Amino acid sequence: MTQKAAQPRPWVRALNGSIALALLALLVVIYLPTLKAVDVHRADLGFRGEWTEGHANRITGVTPGGAAERAGLRPGDILEFDPKQDDDWVLAGYRQMPEGFRGSLTVRHADGTRTVVGLEPDRVELLPTFNDRAAWMTRLLSAVLLSSLAVFLVWARPGLMTWSLMLWFFAGWPARFLADISFALEAKSRPEVLAYLLPVTWSLAPLVVPFAATFPRGVWVGRAWWKGATAVALWLAWLFYLCSTLSFVPFERDWLPRGPTIVWGAVSVLLYAVGIAMLVRNYRRSDQATQARLKWAILGMSTALALYSVYVVQVAAFFSAERALSFSEFTPAQWLFAFTSLLVWPASFGYALLRERVVDIQFAISRTVVYGIVTTLVLVFIAVLHWLFGRMIEHSGLAFGLEGLAAVGLGLVLHRASHGINVTVDRVLFRKHHAAEERLRQVTAALPYASTERSIAEALVNEPARNLKLASAALFYRDSPEGPLRRVRSEGWSDSHASSLDPESFLVRYVQAEHTAVRLDDEQQWLPPGVPEGSARPMLAVPMVSQHALSAVVLYGSHVNGTLPDPDEVELLAALARAAATSHQQVRIATLTREKEAAEHQAETERARNAQLEASLQLLARERG
Repeated sequence: MTQKAAQPRPWVRALNGSIALALLALLVVIYLPTLKAVDVHRADLGFRGEWTEGHANRITGVTPGGAAERAGLRPGDILEFDPKQDDDWVLAGYRQMPEGFRGSLTVRHADGTRTVVGLEPDRVELLPTFNDRAAWMTRLLSAVLLSSLAVFLVWARPGLMTWSLMLWFFAGWPARFLADISFALEAKSRPEVLAYLLPVTWSLAPLVVPFAATFPRGVWVGRAWWKGATAVALWLAWLFYLCSTLSFVPFERDWLPRGPTIVWGAVSVLLYAVGIAMLVRNYRRSDQATQARLKWAILGMSTALALYSVYVVQVAAFFSAERALSFSEFTPAQWLFAFTSLLVWPASFGYALLRERVVDIQFAISRTVVYGIVTTLVLVFIAVLHWLFGRMIEHSGLAFGLEGLAAVGLGLVLHRASHGINVTVDRVLFRKHHAAEERLRQVTAALPYASTERSIAEALVNEPARNLKLASAALFYRDSPEGPLRRVRSEGWSDSHASSLDPESFLVRYVQAEHTAVRLDDEQQWLPPGVPEGSARPMLAVPMVSQHALSAVVLYGSHVNGTLPDPDEVELLAALARAAATSHQQVRIATLTREKEAAEHQAETERARNAQLEASLQLLARERG
């Protein structure tokens, strides 16, 4: 892969990131009603029936002591619902019901007569226990966090891999549950939109295959155009099938149809198996060094895909059962999805992304950015739990006191969590990077005691290249204030590459004027001809300034895997150059002092020798006289 392909232009990143963020925002807005899931109840009429004749429901069984039996209904009676009446929406499905609600329905008896009965339904909570509510909120939070991180990756590294990852995450949003909430809270609004939300999101599951096929470099090796066209055609057929079989039809059925649900589950499990096979194939085709970096990431992501397969089986079994009123039976599947999405997948993918740098996201992921993202995600999670606890205790007499204690506890937790997150991120995700920076800080601290220009050159070139795994580094010294800068030490440069920098070049004049490090990824015209190519191409210029005069310039390339130095590394290299400038000035002063002393000593020796010669001449003259 060429360097330019690995480093998309800023406007490309901005465009892709904006589109991805807009899609995520739209999805979040659609899902906002699910935040009321902890308050939603279902109107349980206490009977079993089958939909016939449009919106008529024939009673096949009556629950003893339930609302239907109390109203005098018997098996064989037919309830006639009118979807234009609000009461019918309440009695037919999920809705937030006030206490003591009572509705009226027309009943057609077996003898053909019709009567109007009053029904006071029992209130059945959709999420009856704390465990059910916590599982649902954690599941929804995991979908938001994963999708948000995927949007960030699309911005940092737009391409088939990151776009497939983001859209595949969108398939994990629980659209079926959203339909129940929305029907409950907005009886006659938005069913047309929801009718296609589930099949559209579920149809994105096949995108796990192109993601796995392009991980980790974003290139699908061996993919011909006809294969891509075939894949698109199959996806469109899959979308059409889901839209025609899994759309919501109010009153006609409450669960999803069993056959299409089972087909969806089988196809999804097959897709995850193909994704695992693709990941293993990429691992086997990699060289030994890449395999060493990828093995734990591949193992973790394969485990995550296997767990997602188990979750799909649970979902298919649950929605094809057509029996339960509440979602308690679905709670184990919710926790499995949340565990996989919040722990297994981020740990494995983050290992590859942050620690081993096998995915090129340029300088976008610095430790500062990661700290901010991880801290924000954890704090959002804690805040959601705080809100959830508040909703559960708001109707109790101790609500005010408990809220106050919860607020104090939340403040203490947030204060402690901030420090703990920083320490954990530094030690776990950036362990090697942290060790490399510590080594460079030690080199920087030792520079004031350098006694030769060679030791300074090693500190500026060899140490960064070795510790930060840079593909190239070259030091250009200036012998005189106006003279050229000659290359005195380098790594990743050969004798055929440029041996000097023109003092009149824009790069030299710019760093001399600004005294700051300059990124060269979008300014390749600044470089002289004859520089290395590929990952060794200079991506960063760091000046060495002594008493406001440019004494040297250090050119650094990308990392050996093609990624750019991140902002923390740039600052570290700049600090190293500042320390080297001070040390170089001291070495030059010491060198000049030694040269002066040597010159003075030589002059003194010459004077003594001249005095001795003069004395000898005078003695010789007296002897001759």
